Amino acid sequence: MIQKALIFIVLFLVYFVWYLFEKRDGKYLLLSFVVTCIPFQMAIPLYIPMYIRHDGTGSFTTKIFLTIPLIVSIFLLIKNRNKGVFQFYKNERWIYWVLLLVLISICNPFNYAILATFAFVLVFLSYILFFKLIYKYLEPAQVVKGVFASFIFVCGLQCILAIMYPLLNISFVTTVFQAEGVQWATRTGTRAGAIGVFVTPANLGLFTTIASGFFFACYLGNYKKRLSLVFLGVNVITIILTYSRTSYITLVFVLFLMLFIFKNSKKPLFSIRSVLFGILPALLVVYWIVFLSPLSSIFLKTDADQMYEARLDHWVMGMEIFKLSPIIGVGINTHVEFVNHIIHLYKVVHNQFLTTNPIHNTHMIILTETGVIGFILWLVFLGSSVTQAKQNIAVNNNVIFSLTQIGLIITLVIYGFTDWAPLSHSIFPIFLLFTFFSKKYSLTFNSKTIVHRHVF
Repeated sequence: MIQKALIFIVLFLVYFVWYLFEKRDGKYLLLSFVVTCIPFQMAIPLYIPMYIRHDGTGSFTTKIFLTIPLIVSIFLLIKNRNKGVFQFYKNERWIYWVLLLVLISICNPFNYAILATFAFVLVFLSYILFFKLIYKYLEPAQVVKGVFASFIFVCGLQCILAIMYPLLNISFVTTVFQAEGVQWATRTGTRAGAIGVFVTPANLGLFTTIASGFFFACYLGNYKKRLSLVFLGVNVITIILTYSRTSYITLVFVLFLMLFIFKNSKKPLFSIRSVLFGILPALLVVYWIVFLSPLSSIFLKTDADQMYEARLDHWVMGMEIFKLSPIIGVGINTHVEFVNHIIHLYKVVHNQFLTTNPIHNTHMIILTETGVIGFILWLVFLGSSVTQAKQNIAVNNNVIFSLTQIGLIITLVIYGFTDWAPLSHSIFPIFLLFTFFSKKYSLTFNSKTIVHRHVF
């Protein structure tokens, strides 16, 4: 707790000085500060429900937090007295879907950890409220500027930390931001990997891949092109030093497919052309990385086989959970606690790590916790998000957030098959950030007529 408090004070002072030196309007720094706090997991714990799994019941912790965005939202509500902020609009229907799944989870008889579901709800609504207020508080260009400033700061710091460890083997930096960081930076002694300010290399790799998609979108959207390209290169260095296999593969697909969709936004998404010029080049690069590059040993000569086998075992356990409640699942943020209540599941997988940690598959978690109903909504969300973003790019509207959303969806789809990091506290709010603004600034079409437009 003291460690987190000191980090927060340092971040606050950095942004305070930044604001003092800002020659123009510095309102965008409020958004930037909150976004910067996400990777550091800044929050004030208020209550810790006592369950069998005290350190986590699903992919989120059970702790009830007073979050930074909620504190800032209260400040903005008092300062501006925004009217209509609690109303929902058509471009926020995805929020309705989540709240529907929450309601089902609360009423779910298989939910053994309702307070854990509320812990998720509090985080979700805190960020949604904050983003709605920011939508009214800042212009679209200021929102882009705020996110850009945050990612410049965080990604620069991550690269410095990655160079210090593992490249220079200065291991103390792994404990500066996370007390248990040194354990995961060495993957419990098997092989080293950069963690930055995160707990694991996987989380750092995922965040940096998402940030790379944002910088690439800025480059393609003609926003600070040179600086965007520089930090895209900085992120590539960081990702290499994570030695995260999934991050390598995901980054290649993100960059190739974002470029292809940007260049062909007015053409059909699924065609022979998209396979030949979008997917095939990415597959060839991935083949080179896995089998021919200097990094191939990470895929072929390390603990890869054990990791693949462990994930398969986890997926089997997930399917067993799904069979017990296929329609509505077992409740949001509760599947690990569910496993600890059902003795039958221990007979499926005899491995304490697998039965006490979140399933290493985001899609499987969504299936087990929300059932067929939630999984169908998830698939609809993925498809509609890409389609909507592509339509906006085709008419040169909201290009940066639309392209970033496409990169985000690609990242979630690929990364989701191997890890639960997309649902962690340090990543999930980033997903909410880009989803909210990509949809909020999206065109509204009515018989092919543009109703509103945001070009930046």
